[in-house]
Amino acid sequence: MRNSRALKAVTEPVLCVLYLRLSDLRDDDLDADGAGKTFAAREQDLRDEADDLNWTVVDVIVENDVTSRDGKHRPASAFKRRMVDLPDGTRGLRTIRPGFRKILQHFQNGTATGLLAEDGDRITRDGRDGEDLLDLVEMKRLNVRTLTGVCNLTNGGTDAEIGSFRDAVNAANKEARKMRARAKRGRRRKAKAGEFGGGPRPFGFDADGLTKRWDECLVVAIASKRVVDTDGRKRPGEKLDSLRLLAAELRDAGVPTVKGGKWSAETLRDILLRPRNAGIMVHDRAEIGTAPWSPIVPVETFRAVQRILTDPSRRNGPGAAPKWFGSGIYRCGKCNDGTTMQVTLAGRAPRYTCKATNHLARNLAHTDAYVEALIVERLSRPDAAALFAPAAPSIDVAALRAEAQAIRVNLNGLATDLALNRLTREQVFTATEAGRARLDEIDGLVTATVGDSPAAQVIRAPDVGAAFAVLPLGVRRAILRELCTVTILPATKRGSGFDPRSVLVLPVRPTQLDEPPAHAEAA
Repeated sequence: MRNSRALKAVTEPVLCVLYLRLSDLRDDDLDADGAGKTFAAREQDLRDEADDLNWTVVDVIVENDVTSRDGKHRPASAFKRRMVDLPDGTRGLRTIRPGFRKILQHFQNGTATGLLAEDGDRITRDGRDGEDLLDLVEMKRLNVRTLTGVCNLTNGGTDAEIGSFRDAVNAANKEARKMRARAKRGRRRKAKAGEFGGGPRPFGFDADGLTKRWDECLVVAIASKRVVDTDGRKRPGEKLDSLRLLAAELRDAGVPTVKGGKWSAETLRDILLRPRNAGIMVHDRAEIGTAPWSPIVPVETFRAVQRILTDPSRRNGPGAAPKWFGSGIYRCGKCNDGTTMQVTLAGRAPRYTCKATNHLARNLAHTDAYVEALIVERLSRPDAAALFAPAAPSIDVAALRAEAQAIRVNLNGLATDLALNRLTREQVFTATEAGRARLDEIDGLVTATVGDSPAAQVIRAPDVGAAFAVLPLGVRRAILRELCTVTILPATKRGSGFDPRSVLVLPVRPTQLDEPPAHAEAA
């Protein structure tokens, strides 16, 4: 009897919901001829059909992107699932589609009695969703129509309609899985061939996913090195540089992310854990080969970063960020056992004092100015790169720096030459291209020589002192640790005034151009 009633034409007024869905990042919004067919045009098709059926439209639901809890936008596909808490208290993979759930809510509340969509696979490709819809359609004797005639349900649906609906959902699910499998095989072939799989450009690379951007690569290299170095330090009392601190430095320096957003510890962590940093190709979370580009960081450094950042015992809190250049780094010359200096603010001007006991103190401003001046002077020498990596004999960093500065001056003067008709547009264009190419070559030579040291951007700068002064505190501290050891000694003279002989600065990796300070014997 139910089926015979359902076969009758729909005579009661139907309050319908129009449902439009973009299920994946594909050309679902294109018509058969490939012409642009926006959601507005697709909605009008459904409205025309509603007019023909004499149905009243009460809501239009467009299911495009789903915003998940981590703030990222993901397509509303049956295969873009995540773990959720189920009503029985267990957890399981489910597709989260707020638009589809809103349709069911309409049906449950009685605010709608019909659904109009473009096709059956636009309604659902998930069997669970399909059964939820069928339960309400049968119980409340609702109506479903599609422009293609697939998945139609009349007055609760006949047995034939319900069977066809289930068949259509299963067929759509099977086809979607086949498409996913083909796409997955294609991505694997690309990954094994060293090709970029598509999507937004990775940080450190151009849109092709293969050409490196040296300035962004330097960010990755420096951050990776600082994660490894701070984790491996054994000096007592020092705090590790947290990812939050590193992210804050990037924000303060105005370094943009790929999408122009602000850095967070989570964003930086994701980037530092990419195998592509070490020149490793990945597919489906598995390493499958070597990339066609040279590594941004050595494989050993990347493995160390992996170990550190994935250690379950790693403390997630940022801790107190260091506020002073030498705190926890300068050593006490009286203790002579590695005890470091802390900063004391009470009473007089800020000063460094021994952490163990108050038997040694030195003015903070004068000490930092003296140490920073020595660092700048040392990084300005021709063999500065040799302090961080073995330099090729033919590479003179000072000469390269001077050449780069001369090129920049000449490039700035090309506009004047063009305005005064000294050069043609073609000549200016050719000269500009040649100049920029040489600057890139010089940057590459210096970067290759210095490696992934935080000092790389200082050594290549035209003005070493100015470049060092504007670095974030954490980067300057990293250079300090890598370049030299600083020991605060007892003063050798009485009276007011700063005594440079009471601060012993020795290079960590001396070169032939390094001479011990005249007061080194005082140690």
